[in-house]
Amino acid sequence: MKHTSKLLALLAVALLVPNAGCNDPLRVSIPDIVPPTALSDSAALATVRAGAIGDFAIAYSGDHPDGSGGTGEGVIMYGGLLADEWINSETFPTRIEVDARTIALTNADVDLWFRLLHRARNSAETAAARYASTAPADPGHPEMLSLAGLTYIFFAETYCSGVPVSTLNPDGTITYGQPLSRDSLLQRAIGFFNTALAVSTDPDMTSLASVGKGRALLDEGSFAAAGTAVAAVPTGFAYKSEHSENTTRQENGVFNGNAGDIRYSVAESEGGNGFPFRSVADPRTTFVRPTGSDSVGFDGSTPQYDNLRFGDRKASIPVATGVEARLIQAEAALQAGDTGTGGAYLTALNDPRTTAASRAYYDPSPGNAGAGTTPIPAMAALTTTDITNAGGAVKLLFAERARWLWLTAHRLGDLRRLIRQYSRPANTVFPVGPYFKSNFPTYGVDVNIPVPVTEKNNPNFQGCLDRLP
Repeated sequence: MKHTSKLLALLAVALLVPNAGCNDPLRVSIPDIVPPTALSDSAALATVRAGAIGDFAIAYSGDHPDGSGGTGEGVIMYGGLLADEWINSETFPTRIEVDARTIALTNADVDLWFRLLHRARNSAETAAARYASTAPADPGHPEMLSLAGLTYIFFAETYCSGVPVSTLNPDGTITYGQPLSRDSLLQRAIGFFNTALAVSTDPDMTSLASVGKGRALLDEGSFAAAGTAVAAVPTGFAYKSEHSENTTRQENGVFNGNAGDIRYSVAESEGGNGFPFRSVADPRTTFVRPTGSDSVGFDGSTPQYDNLRFGDRKASIPVATGVEARLIQAEAALQAGDTGTGGAYLTALNDPRTTAASRAYYDPSPGNAGAGTTPIPAMAALTTTDITNAGGAVKLLFAERARWLWLTAHRLGDLRRLIRQYSRPANTVFPVGPYFKSNFPTYGVDVNIPVPVTEKNNPNFQGCLDRLP
């Protein structure tokens, strides 16, 4: 069976409004605002979908970091900065706070990121409602439901417990929401995915919702249910965020923030506890040290290392994949104790390593042309010896997740799960010890990002419920 990738089309949408006068193209009734009534029928669904997809892509990968001429960063960048995928290679104190794990409630970039993610959530929910009322059988319906579900996962994995979810009403007023715990956010995500699965007749949209549901269940600690949720997802499935150079908003923000604007640098064993992304050669986590002036970051001193997974501004970024489905199944098998030779744990881990589907890790499409962005070769199958050499099945699993899911907004959630679900002390998981910039003498203790102080405009919100992992 052939499973084609569904691409997030980041399109600049031209909205045409009727002329007020037959021969006067400059006279229009509404020159720059499209009222909700103009988007209420099925003919407008493509426009609504494109807007929701664009907002999701900004919240996911961004276009340029704040201060570099774009909208801002996505969760791939700031989540990886708090974790151990990126180190700060520039001068903004707001991002240095995140890298150093000492984040102030007044951090302006955190406020920006929080608003962009809520914008994506609201756009996806609004689009899903439009599809439900006008074209419930259209594949865009489960797609929008799944994107909404993913935004709730990003909130749950990235921010503290207690994220309020408010509603922007058509008349411009706000219905303020109550703070939601991490588990409540995950339950909302699962609800969106369940609805998507109920209405989907498209195999790719079913796979997208299944991977999203499996991820939320994994975060929740429902391991067996997570494995079941993704069992039918083909290893070769990939739903991707597509980028182009048509406009700044459509560009790949991971490439820009790292290789283009040199404000983020690929990390290596950050704080002693970080993952060895650079020192251990692996075709899934390739990078390069630029030459000349770009050999250091925007700050003029931090060594700059550029990822090669996303080699240009046009490179597409995986959002949900069959490889992730196999990793979820491997973790379900690990929890069940099935880690021996021939068992489900090694079978699931080896599926993407040893079959042609492993080549889906890099997208060979023309938009991803460039050094390091060719399909990866098959890799040797893992055995029980690899489990021993890795220091156990848990360490091997999370090492495989670190490689396969690199720069796709999974790492911070995984570090938090290692503490919450596997009883790892926080100071053995997150970067610790002396911090390398003068702003802070040592790394702090943050394991998530706080809800910014501006949310206190919401009368229901008094602050994070807790800062636990």
